[in-house]
Amino acid sequence: MHMSVGLKGRWLRGWRLLLPIALLLIILAWYGRYRILHRLGACLIEDDAPTHADAIYVLGGAPFDRGTYAAELLERDVAPIAYATGSNHSSILKAEGRLVTEAELSCRAAVRAGTPPARILPLTYGTSTFEEAQGVLYHAQRIDADTIVVLTTDFHTRRVGKVFRKRFEGSGIHVLVASAPSTEYDADRWWESEQGLLMVNNELVKSLFYALKY
Repeated sequence: MHMSVGLKGRWLRGWRLLLPIALLLIILAWYGRYRILHRLGACLIEDDAPTHADAIYVLGGAPFDRGTYAAELLERDVAPIAYATGSNHSSILKAEGRLVTEAELSCRAAVRAGTPPARILPLTYGTSTFEEAQGVLYHAQRIDADTIVVLTTDFHTRRVGKVFRKRFEGSGIHVLVASAPSTEYDADRWWESEQGLLMVNNELVKSLFYALKY
């Protein structure tokens, strides 16, 4: 009985010590929440400063942002030509009976931003980052590329870089990753918009999925 009471007393003393520490940590986390959230988003971004490359590969998805930024990189002569990947069809346009691939939409966005049509061509392949990496490797080898820029949206860059560099191991082709800023949210304050919340949440899940599967 005495041992039981003593054990209970030690537990109570332990909780009395831990409770203020736990409260302090909660308070610190609350006041530092914006910094924590910012770092959470920043850990998903890992892009290179694109210099000169043989080609830019614009990955499927977010065609306006990626196509428009591809036009900017082409204007800066980062590469002589760009190829837009992605064989998925836009679900919005599909509702209108128009089957337009992500690759085509990225090309159209780049052309509207001032890129000559001959400088950005569709490479209608891939429904996922893993498939696109396979298709881009095959294509880059065919055109005898030495260095390529893979263009995606900001929060995708870390995962995309890992997938592509792993796939390109031993190929002799140097992979650079470029980050297209999103027009749907502020990457520095992504938690303030629904699109930013969805993007970071989806990318965290995808990063875990790719780490487990590939």
